[in-house]
Amino acid sequence: MKKLNELSKPDLLLIFQALSDPIRLDIFLCLLKSKEKRFSGATYNISKSTMSHHIKLLKEAKLINLRKEGTTHIYSVNEALVEEIGYFFDACKNNHK
Repeated sequence: MKKLNELSKPDLLLIFQALSDPIRLDIFLCLLKSKEKRFSGATYNISKSTMSHHIKLLKEAKLINLRKEGTTHIYSVNEALVEEIGYFFDACKNNHK
């Protein structure tokens, strides 16, 4: 995994754009709390295809991981990326002192 400060601007934009939607942000925050979770459109009162779209964007940004158990999809946070995001914000904070 590349350090966040080594990622290109398009990579960083992908991460922040994925988190800019209220549903995607909520999915990500839920996963931070519960470690693993199964989501469906019913969780957010949205269609299955809309839910799939939100999950797809979070996966493309590498913010979440997928584990399959039969036909069930179980999601978790990409812990390595979360750690790197913390380093990124620490570096930003230290550069502005």
